Amino acid sequence: MGAKKREALEQFNRDNILTAAKELFDEKGVEKTTMDDIALHADYSKSTIYVYFKSKEDIYNSIIRDYMEILVGELTACIDGTDDFEDSYFRLCNCIAGFEERYPEYYAGLVASQNRTGSRKRALYSRDMIGNELNSLIAKLLEKGQRCKILRDDLEIWPTVLYIWSAISGIIQVADQKKDMIERHFRMNKEEYLRYAFRMFYESLVKR
Repeated sequence: MGAKKREALEQFNRDNILTAAKELFDEKGVEKTTMDDIALHADYSKSTIYVYFKSKEDIYNSIIRDYMEILVGELTACIDGTDDFEDSYFRLCNCIAGFEERYPEYYAGLVASQNRTGSRKRALYSRDMIGNELNSLIAKLLEKGQRCKILRDDLEIWPTVLYIWSAISGIIQVADQKKDMIERHFRMNKEEYLRYAFRMFYESLVKR
């Protein structure tokens, strides 16, 4: 078999395995899915699965990388799509919230402090890629705010990057996990609470 055909076959098999794993992760959850489940669903032997992936963590992290690329692309469009800092900020917040709504299992893997697979092994992409790509995008947003002279003068870019990422993620997590309480006590649905919380956080960043 020629090198190109072999490479195409390897990519085909990897894609089939990842597709089967994503279907199971969406249906059963990551922790409850086993390598045996993935092999059966993909119609491969488990030994074949291990030719392409070392573990379930390796499969999950490969999927996380793909979803990270989706998020990075969407956030880039939010930041580059307008010169207005406030508009960019709210686009970014809504984009992250929408991503969490569409892909909750994978969003959780990007921001969770624990490994979503239930293994004690460290998640590979959730820390490294956030530090390198998402943080750079948020820094770009802050630099826009500085150029527009909207941000508070005492804000430093890189500490504020972490502050923004943790705050937005925390707001989304609370809105998702405390939805019933928010509706009962605050008379707000999830979308209304997100708008309120994103606005309050925005006011903490800008000059008064």
